Amino acid sequence: MSTQQTIICHSFPAWDTPYIKSTVELMMRLSATHRVIFIDYHYTLKDLITNQFAPKNKLLGKGGRWRKVKTKYGEIEVYNFPPILPINWIGNKWAFDKMARLNASLIKKHIRKFQKANGLENATLINAFNPVYGALCQDAWKVNQQIYYCYDEISGTQWAGKHGASYEQQYLQSVDKVIVTSEGLKKTKAAFNPNCHVVKNGVNLSVFQQETASKSKSKHIAYIGAVDERIDQDLVAHLATEFSEYTFDFYGPVKVNIAEQPNLNFHGAIPQEQLPQVLEEAAACIIPFVKNNLTEAIYPLKVNEYLAMGKPVVSTAFADLSDFEKVIATGNNHEAFADALRKEIRYNSRARIQKRIDFAKQNDWEKRTEEFLQLLDVA
Repeated sequence: MSTQQTIICHSFPAWDTPYIKSTVELMMRLSATHRVIFIDYHYTLKDLITNQFAPKNKLLGKGGRWRKVKTKYGEIEVYNFPPILPINWIGNKWAFDKMARLNASLIKKHIRKFQKANGLENATLINAFNPVYGALCQDAWKVNQQIYYCYDEISGTQWAGKHGASYEQQYLQSVDKVIVTSEGLKKTKAAFNPNCHVVKNGVNLSVFQQETASKSKSKHIAYIGAVDERIDQDLVAHLATEFSEYTFDFYGPVKVNIAEQPNLNFHGAIPQEQLPQVLEEAAACIIPFVKNNLTEAIYPLKVNEYLAMGKPVVSTAFADLSDFEKVIATGNNHEAFADALRKEIRYNSRARIQKRIDFAKQNDWEKRTEEFLQLLDVA
């Protein structure tokens, strides 16, 4: 093989949203040594009106659908297909499949045009958690290998919980390789494709880097990530009452309504570069997830970011967190979580802060990208 290969990422995560995404973190770093083409999230006609992050001009073809984005690692070519029909609201499986195939026919038309113009026969295709159009568009791709990258349990998601699992099972059986982000996901996906491997989430140490082991005396407790169906709302309400002298700050898109309490603040999503500043002020960080099919499969991206900042971390036991058992605390119920949070704040020390920082340094995205690249077999 030549030194530089072409990697095409057919992505579910959108390029332009300000959230931290493992897909984007990996692709940016892969662009340092390979040509990376990022096929953006398939925005719908509804998104043209309602989605503030949608690149509307690109979706409409104004000025072309290509853009070259320079990152600190290399250049990524981002490509937007025309908008498709919104179908995730459809409950009937037969109707959903008909509409999905209609969307797929448009997508395949552009895939063929896209490949013909760029000569991508020897490329590696990475489908990033987009199994519906992965399965329905698979025959349009003329590439060297197709790899499915899975970072969530699709049957537990709101957007694809009704129909996504059946398409994913079909797609899993037909791809060359599967890469997942947790051992929990490997257990379920390897049943359909034994060529399944784990590359866990990492941390961007160039952003989340605490140089000194300093202890915060603030009255702030932080959470980074989406406020969605994964959040244990009863636990959050309990903590707000038990820690009435503290302010709980949530940084991420708010997708569910949580009962208002005076010390709960929801700031919405903020750029990754601003997160260290707000974490710096936190006395501790939390992961208040419920335990269900979706969360059991998660390797929480945020935990390494918390640890890189040296922060005490308390989490529910929503998944296998044995990797972190020496550096975080867990609580199996509301009272146990509150007790653990009190202890983590009270007994925080410079030595414990440094231990967390050192642990996070072993899990940076550079190391994860090396693992990922080895599995692609394009180095």
